[in-house]
Amino acid sequence: MSLYNVKKIQIASVLKVLPVFFAILGVLIGLVMFFLFPTDLTANLGFGVKLLSWVIFVVLQTVIMAIGSLIVVWLYNFVVSTLNSSVVISLEPKDK
Repeated sequence: MSLYNVKKIQIASVLKVLPVFFAILGVLIGLVMFFLFPTDLTANLGFGVKLLSWVIFVVLQTVIMAIGSLIVVWLYNFVVSTLNSSVVISLEPKDK
């Protein structure tokens, strides 16, 4: 078992992965919210308005969650450097 310290998270790597993840999540949540099980507000909308609302929801959800994640990563890096500490991760080799 190997122990590794996570002293810094690269913001560029977070920007590559998390927006794609949040977009997929937004698509799935939006489908449920606007089409499969609409709320009282979205039940009476026409298909075009629902589609536009769904697209806007996906974009806004992706942007807001990505910005929130970047803030969390920045705070983690700041706290780790300020306290001169880190998170320890235990890694084990994969059995073949």
